[in-house]
Amino acid sequence: MFLGIDIGSGGTKVILLNKEGKMIESCEVSYSFDVPKEGWTEHDPEEWWLAVKKALKTLFIHNDPSFVEAIGVTGQMHSSVLLDANGEVIRKAILWNDQRTEKECKEVLETIGEERFRSLTMNTLFPGFTLPKIIWLKRNEPEAYKRIATIMMPKDFINYKLTGVMATEVTDASGTGIFDVYNRKWNKDLIHELGFNPEWFPPVFESIDVIGEIGSTAARAIGLKEGIPVVAGAADNAAAAIGNGVFNENKGLISVGTSGVVLVPINNRPDKELLTKTNSSLHIFCHALPNTWYAMGVTLTAGESLKWFRKAFELAEDYEELILKAKDVKAGANGLIFTPYLSGERTPHNDSTARGGFNGMNLTHRKGDFVRAVLEGVSYSLKDCHELIKNIASPESFVITGGAIKSEIWSQILSDVIGVKLKKSARFEGPAIGAAILAGMGIGFFREPDEVTNGADDVIITPSTDHYLLYKESFHKYQNLYKQLSSK
Repeated sequence: MFLGIDIGSGGTKVILLNKEGKMIESCEVSYSFDVPKEGWTEHDPEEWWLAVKKALKTLFIHNDPSFVEAIGVTGQMHSSVLLDANGEVIRKAILWNDQRTEKECKEVLETIGEERFRSLTMNTLFPGFTLPKIIWLKRNEPEAYKRIATIMMPKDFINYKLTGVMATEVTDASGTGIFDVYNRKWNKDLIHELGFNPEWFPPVFESIDVIGEIGSTAARAIGLKEGIPVVAGAADNAAAAIGNGVFNENKGLISVGTSGVVLVPINNRPDKELLTKTNSSLHIFCHALPNTWYAMGVTLTAGESLKWFRKAFELAEDYEELILKAKDVKAGANGLIFTPYLSGERTPHNDSTARGGFNGMNLTHRKGDFVRAVLEGVSYSLKDCHELIKNIASPESFVITGGAIKSEIWSQILSDVIGVKLKKSARFEGPAIGAAILAGMGIGFFREPDEVTNGADDVIITPSTDHYLLYKESFHKYQNLYKQLSSK
């Protein structure tokens, strides 16, 4: 069996995958990140490790851990785990959706030059990326900055806990802002120009490379035997793509979790000239297979928007009951439009100051209208991403994954708004399954991801032509709302 571990923003999930590619069992431990100030998000990395231990203890109640042959870990991108010379955590990780570093981003791009920065990294710089957080730390917490010995991502920290090896890999390194995505290595020129210590950045591997083995301390802590190989793993979106068979240009991925993602693989080195002509908020990152990349658009608060709505208005219904209230509301939510910029926005605006809201409210609107407007607003934000990606690649179909797939209503809205055929994945644990598949590939058992991702129980969702045309008109109104409300 192969073990997959997913370090998410709202919980850690572990799964067991057998050699036929079937998930045996899964277990999840939930938690919440800290919000010390508006726009700030942080989390203690040690809580992730505690969650891994707790989840595995439950997983192995009914499963024999001695059958585990390899381990793969995935997790949220960008979140900065800073270790000192003793391998101890210096401070809480500043997370991917933290928006405190807009000033630092602007200064870096002005100093380096945005066009040159994009040529060095294949991306522009976002507040959620790792690079501006390091600069922010230097200015605001100099004592913590002086202690930095290693910078890594959440899943790299778990790999370190498992193996004692400090390492990262190409998919997570792509989202730091300090990585040469084109050549799949740290950008030494950029590190030098920014005055960083090159030794802070650990060795970079491909996702399927074995980086180490379970050590004795970790083995006792999690109930596994020593010596089990651990692969480098992958960032959550890359792992989710692998888990759903998305690694060729003919198939894309739409994921709706805490954040929302539209992802399309690129099977050749990205065209730098083409990318300079596209919106800079579109990500170009290394994929989890050697010599592959992907284009990705991100909306920061997707499923988080519905979570916020339920919490803000203290609604008693669970998410399933809440979404059902949208079922009897006509497409278009009776003119009510929601902009999901609750924590700024990344694609296509790259605007940390953007804020969400409802537009078009009147005395006839009821709870169901607002719920439907939230579902449609998040879908509009993903359509924004899709419109940019179409300039690079147009897959024949998309796999949909994440929490939204549990809802027929939301899945259909996504298909109708974006105007694409969706394959509703049977794999709810996409990233964790992807990590387990990478583990199997790392020890040579699987040759290609699609050996284990051809689910017979997938559901195909086809867009309604009438609804697509209606949403197309509403989408233009949605886009104009940002233009009207933006402070940029």
